[in-house]
Amino acid sequence: MIIAIEGCAHGELDQIYRSVENLSRQRNVKVDLLICCGDFQAVRNESDLQCMAVPDKFRHICTFYKYYSGEVKAPILTLFIGGNHEASNYLQELAYGGWVAPNIYYLGYAGVVKFGGIRIAGISGIFKGHDYLKGHFEKPPYTSGTMRSAYHVRSLEVFRLKQLKESIDIFISHDWPRGIYNYADTRELLHWKPFFRDEIANNVLGSQAGEILLHELKPKYWFSAHLHCRFAATVQHNETQSTNFLALDKCLPRRQYLELIEVPHDTNQGLELCYDPHWLAILRSTNHLLSVRPTNQYLPSGGPGSTERWEFYPSQEEIEEIKTIFNDDYKIPSNFLQTAEPFKPRPNYNRNARQAEAQLNPQTTEFCEKLGIDDPLEKLIGKPIILSAPVVNPDEIALEDDEEEEQLGDQSEEPACHESNDVFFVDTKPQKRSKMSLPQPQNETLDEEPVPKETEQVTETINLDKSSEDITAEDQPSTIKKFKRRNLELYMDQESST
Repeated sequence: MIIAIEGCAHGELDQIYRSVENLSRQRNVKVDLLICCGDFQAVRNESDLQCMAVPDKFRHICTFYKYYSGEVKAPILTLFIGGNHEASNYLQELAYGGWVAPNIYYLGYAGVVKFGGIRIAGISGIFKGHDYLKGHFEKPPYTSGTMRSAYHVRSLEVFRLKQLKESIDIFISHDWPRGIYNYADTRELLHWKPFFRDEIANNVLGSQAGEILLHELKPKYWFSAHLHCRFAATVQHNETQSTNFLALDKCLPRRQYLELIEVPHDTNQGLELCYDPHWLAILRSTNHLLSVRPTNQYLPSGGPGSTERWEFYPSQEEIEEIKTIFNDDYKIPSNFLQTAEPFKPRPNYNRNARQAEAQLNPQTTEFCEKLGIDDPLEKLIGKPIILSAPVVNPDEIALEDDEEEEQLGDQSEEPACHESNDVFFVDTKPQKRSKMSLPQPQNETLDEEPVPKETEQVTETINLDKSSEDITAEDQPSTIKKFKRRNLELYMDQESST
């Protein structure tokens, strides 16, 4: 099975699908599945733009609306998780996952699915400690605060994922698991991202929740994005289990944002997206733990004298209940329905549109009724009531600290998501200074140059004493070359050289 892995999508669906097609044609393979590691930006219309906690320069309609409206259909089955650049109102309709457009499936706050026998798990959002223990209390119309906290990882999803015992083939997260930089050439990472130095020194770069899940679940592959660079590492858990970690960049010219990997699978299994029965059983048995309150929630831990159930690995009886409910047929139904009017292209669209009121999604309603669990959004709003929503002024949205690293790392970039038919280059070659260990998946190159042999894995201890070679974000040269997306000549020159 050939799977394409994409870093941060940032709404560039047209370009991503073109890039996948180009790579598959060059390798003479058929791509069976595309996985996107967050910042997908499933923006349906102008109102969805007002539910993205981003500076105005990143507030663009992009191309998703064409797939949502049915103008075009995704040529490859696409699976994605949420990041921190999302229309949170739309994704909140699908807390347990669902189709955001035909052939494009969102995994939900957290989820587990199977595809051709491959078990894929993932968690959406980014980690922020001050919201980690809270319930999913946010609802549209958002304030500037809840617009951000809506995409922060919660302990309930981590608790549920920790109940999984069977092997996980692929795990997807937006931010990196904390500490992953200790399993490869950290000096090389700091060469390209010197402003990570203090966070690495203090061991705060990445997600603490991700770190817990990495060592608890021990998946064969772990894919991430968020920090806008390519980074590979291998975590050896024990003699028989290891995790190949790969982070990829954002979809921009000359960035390493896309790779193809080959994953062995059961050829007797059909290539269709299916629910995982163990995950369904866990959702059902932990439904009573769901909170929609803005207060801290402490989950069962099995302390001394506790009589409350704290382990929710499904019993055989619970699995049999799931089999009965689903009639032993776990294929995910193709039941996508539009819940909002899609964007209609026009010269000057309304970037200051009102936020839409919260509404329930029929997919989630059907899923929850069938499984016998609660829809978090329904617990918050009940039956939707139409009220006038406040106008959200993008200029009043303060920049959260999780976006500061992005600005530091991308000072020279034009905002993504300009409409264009230009084909731009997918640079998946190792950078010139790269001495990282590059475990499988193997890196793909568009110009088919030979890839240098992998170097031996070395775990580095960082010398944090400052020297004349130390580079800070403020010290970065101001003459970094800009790659403007509207510069047609750049793309044409690059394409002609490949």
